[in-house]
Amino acid sequence: MKKYSISGAVIVALPLALCIYITHSSANEGNASLTIETLTDSTQTLGRHYTVTRYLDQACKKPKSNSKLLRKKYANDRHVFKPLELPADELFIFQVDYKEKRRDSERSCSASIGVVPQAGKDYKALYEVSGQVSRCTIQFMDITAEAQPLEAEMKPEIMCTRKGAVGNKNGVPTHSMIERY
Repeated sequence: MKKYSISGAVIVALPLALCIYITHSSANEGNASLTIETLTDSTQTLGRHYTVTRYLDQACKKPKSNSKLLRKKYANDRHVFKPLELPADELFIFQVDYKEKRRDSERSCSASIGVVPQAGKDYKALYEVSGQVSRCTIQFMDITAEAQPLEAEMKPEIMCTRKGAVGNKNGVPTHSMIERY
């Protein structure tokens, strides 16, 4: 009997039959699962880029390792990241940064929330950039049985910049002009 693994599915080849067993990506015991989906209505962009960063507190303290959790360059209007495994019963603060390039400008927007996931639950965070980058938000929901919106445990007022200093307000965009020579 031969076994093959393709994208989380285990395929077992038998002499007269083909059996497929699909493994569910639910959280392991003692952990929770988080999938982040991004949506944007921006048009006429030269590139859309996302970065998901973890922070330990509202003062922008990062973990010693693995602070950048996910990254996608040149994303489409909709992108779904691979699920993250989160420790249960601990405050988990994450920030999603969106940056797009246009012909004469760069637009960006960041949103952040803090949640306390429960063991064995599956969660989804929908990060939405709307109004041609005039605002961005994160909706958090429990999708274990069916999608149920949840309130975040905390919502930082000010966003963390790449250097760890505080920056713009949560969900408020920034725009900068690019000088052309």
